[in-house]
Amino acid sequence: MLNRIFKYQFATATHTPLCIIGGGTASLNVTAQLSHRKGINLSHIRVFDPSRFHYYQPSWTMVGGGLYDAEKSYRTQQSLFNKKINFNFNAVTKVIPEQNKFITDDGREWTYDHLIISTGIKVDFKGIKGLKEALDDPNCPVGSIYWKDYATKFNQFAKEFKGGKAVFTEPQMPIKCGGAPQKVLYLNEERFRRNGVRNQTSIEFHKTIPVVFGVPKYSASLAEIIKQKNIDLHLKSKLVEVRGQDRVAVFENQDNKVLTEVKFDLLHAVPPQTAPKFIAESGLGDASGFVDVDKQTLLHKKYKNVWAIGDSSNLPTSKTAAAVMSQTPILVDNLLHIWKQKNSEASLPQKYEGYTSCPIFTGDKKLILAEFKYDSVVDETFYRHQDKPHRLFYHLKKDFFPFAYWNLMARGIWYGREGILPHFLKTITNTF
Repeated sequence: MLNRIFKYQFATATHTPLCIIGGGTASLNVTAQLSHRKGINLSHIRVFDPSRFHYYQPSWTMVGGGLYDAEKSYRTQQSLFNKKINFNFNAVTKVIPEQNKFITDDGREWTYDHLIISTGIKVDFKGIKGLKEALDDPNCPVGSIYWKDYATKFNQFAKEFKGGKAVFTEPQMPIKCGGAPQKVLYLNEERFRRNGVRNQTSIEFHKTIPVVFGVPKYSASLAEIIKQKNIDLHLKSKLVEVRGQDRVAVFENQDNKVLTEVKFDLLHAVPPQTAPKFIAESGLGDASGFVDVDKQTLLHKKYKNVWAIGDSSNLPTSKTAAAVMSQTPILVDNLLHIWKQKNSEASLPQKYEGYTSCPIFTGDKKLILAEFKYDSVVDETFYRHQDKPHRLFYHLKKDFFPFAYWNLMARGIWYGREGILPHFLKTITNTF
């Protein structure tokens, strides 16, 4: 029985059998699903995150496109996490995996039996010269869907836009949801048409990478959409500076490093994104700085009681909420299997194949539901023409997914495309 797993595991003031660094989507999903497993003592789980609010970040694209109220995009951590779970509002500054120990920003030391890292990816608004200053200037028409307040700001400027040059950017991968910069682009192109200013507006889209999208099937469809919407596409064009007062964006050509100044009347900027510093400083990361885990089991390649899930991992797949939904039951099953066996080298039962999904708004109440797995292999749920915009997918993203997040995932009964009851019933009756 599972209760044997925790029979000889004890929680103390500074020791917890299972510690989770990060209080975002992955952490909430893992703890919610663990709460349904027989014999799990939730007081033996401790979560560390300095934020008192939990954000549904996929909604910020819709905020920037005028489809969603930013005030609905967050709730308190305490209203979502199970009350029996210990929640510490501290940031972790360093992990010492050889000693099963980590340190928080208040100087305290904590120990664990197993550690899950789910800190997400760091959004670096200061990584582009002048961008943070432009975003913080209420009179400067620069915004970003990668933070609630900046998404709200962009929505307001886009709503009041009277024409001119609108510029949208995308940095080097990895970023949260590789399709998000295009979603806000298409939603606002539609808005400009709806508001009667499209004929007075030129739109530019600058992407640092050399392709429209990383999966060829969807890339071809999106390239055609860009052409149909008369959007001026610039590939291998990297935003390196924003001069907000002058309304100038500076781009670097990735082939010859030549700089080009572009005047704008509205700018949507996506900042570069990196792994949290403590991962590399703790010796847990690969060369890119993300937690170095086995891409199928989610277990660290060196430390056999350290796991990673979601954006903080180096899993070679797109960093999306859909990926987290697919990874969670695999991590939970494998974690409990090791606990049962009391053997870090036990053969793990579940394998992650890299499934992720990127729902891309294309305007006119339609959406492309891009689904794929490792090596950009298409892995579609509904039918083989998901590269074509569809109204059903639009409503899935706009209406159903936010509902499922707050009301089903937070309760541990939403398993992404696997649905609700089949997997839920399996987990609550599984006695290992």
